[in-house]
Amino acid sequence: MFRFYRTMATSTVVGALACQRNSFLTSFTTTVVSCEANKAPETSKDKQNKNKKKASPTEPVYAVELKDTILFPEGGGQPYDTGSIVLPDSTKVSVSKVVREGVTALHITPTPIEPGTNVSLEINWDRRLDHMQQHTGQHLLSAVLDSYKIETLGWSLGEKINYVELPMKVSDEIVEEVSRKVNDYIFKAIPIEVVTPDQHGGELDISHIPEDYDLSKGVVRVVKIGDLDANPCCGTHLTSTSQITAISLLHQTNIRGGNSRLHFCCGHRVAKLASESSAILKNAGALLSCQSDEITSKIELLNFNYKKANSTVSNLLKEIAASEAKRIYDSFKEGSQVEYAFREDENPEYVPLLQKQLLTFINQDKSRGIDLEKTNTVVFINGERKENTKGMVKIMGPQAQTISAELKSRLSNLAGGGKGAMFQGKITGLGKIELASVIEYLEKMKVSS
Repeated sequence: MFRFYRTMATSTVVGALACQRNSFLTSFTTTVVSCEANKAPETSKDKQNKNKKKASPTEPVYAVELKDTILFPEGGGQPYDTGSIVLPDSTKVSVSKVVREGVTALHITPTPIEPGTNVSLEINWDRRLDHMQQHTGQHLLSAVLDSYKIETLGWSLGEKINYVELPMKVSDEIVEEVSRKVNDYIFKAIPIEVVTPDQHGGELDISHIPEDYDLSKGVVRVVKIGDLDANPCCGTHLTSTSQITAISLLHQTNIRGGNSRLHFCCGHRVAKLASESSAILKNAGALLSCQSDEITSKIELLNFNYKKANSTVSNLLKEIAASEAKRIYDSFKEGSQVEYAFREDENPEYVPLLQKQLLTFINQDKSRGIDLEKTNTVVFINGERKENTKGMVKIMGPQAQTISAELKSRLSNLAGGGKGAMFQGKITGLGKIELASVIEYLEKMKVSS
C-alpha cells in the first residue's frame, strides 16, 4: 500500500521555477518531494464554474510536489500547463493541471508517485506556446493602450478569444491605430526579458500579486518589453515580440459601469481565426448566391424583406383573428354557450390576438348578456396536425375546469392550470389522433350547448 511522506528536499518556489527561468524548456529531470492523495486545489476556472462536476470518490487524484518543474501553475491570468511525469521505467503519468498553493507548485495526477523518485517531465508544448503568445501579446497590447491613457483593468485568456477590460469603450479609429502599433512592435522583434525589481530599478505596482503569495519567501518577477513596458508577472513569456507573430483586435462588448471588453487573439490563433472566418464567408456566399464582398448588402436586403414579410404576416394574423372572433361572437349572440377556435400553426401571437378581439366585441355591446365568467365558455387551441409539435390551450368561461379536465385526459402532453373561469396550458407534443379526439369532443360540447 502506498505510504505518503515527504523527502528532506525542498521544492523551488513559484516565481523561480524552471519554467519561469527558461520558458522554452520542453523536457526536464527532477525529483518527487511529496505526494498527497485527494488533494486537488481549485483553479480560478473551477471556482467560477459553480456547476462543475465533482470528481468521484472512486477516482482519487494526487497532488505531486516536485523539486523543480517546467510545468507552469496557473497564475497571472495564464492557465496551467499540462504534460506528463515520466517514471524510471518509462511509464507516463499524465498531469491534468498544475496549481499553486502558497509558493508551491502542485501537479495533479491520477496515480501516486513515491517521494524520492527521480522523474523526467514532458510538456504539452502547443498549449504552452499558445498561452505565451496570448499572454505576451496582452502585455504588449496593454502597453500600447497605456500610451493612450487607457488603463487595462483586467484580462482573460480564453480558449479561442481573449479580452482586456478597459474603463471605456474605445473608438474604432483608436482600435485601428492600436492594432497597427502593436503589429509594428511585433515586426520590430523587441527583446523581452525577466528581471528582478532591483534590476528594474523603477517603481512597480505589486497590488495584483495574490494575497496568499508570501513575498518574504517568493520571488517578484518583472517582465520587460524593451523600453515599452515593465510589469510584475509570474507567467511564462516569449523572448521577443516577433514570437507573438501577429495580433488581431476584434469586437468590443459593453459591461458594468461603462467598462468595455476589447476582444483579441494572438499568434497561431490569428491564422486559425482567419481560416475559420474565410470558411464562414465562403459558406455564407454560397447560401446567398453571391461573392464575399456582396454578403453585407445581401443580408441587408434579406433583413428588410424579412421585416416586411413579418409585418404582412402580423397584419394578416390580426385580420384572421378578427374574423374568427366575429364568428364566435355571432355564435354567442345566437345563444350558443360553448365555442372553440382551432388554428393549425404554432404562432404564439394568434391566441392572444383572438382573445383580445373577442373581448373587444363583447365589451362593445354588453346588453347581449355575453359573459366569459358566468354564461359563455370559449376554448382557444393552436398547433399543427402532426407529431411532436407544440401548441397552446386557453379556456375562458364557467366550464373552464370541466373542459380542461377532459382535454387533459385526451391530450397526454397538455400541462397547465388555472382556477375558476380560466385555464391556460401548453401542449409539448400534439399528435394527430389526440387532436382529432379533442376536436370531436369540442364539437359535441358546442352542439349540446
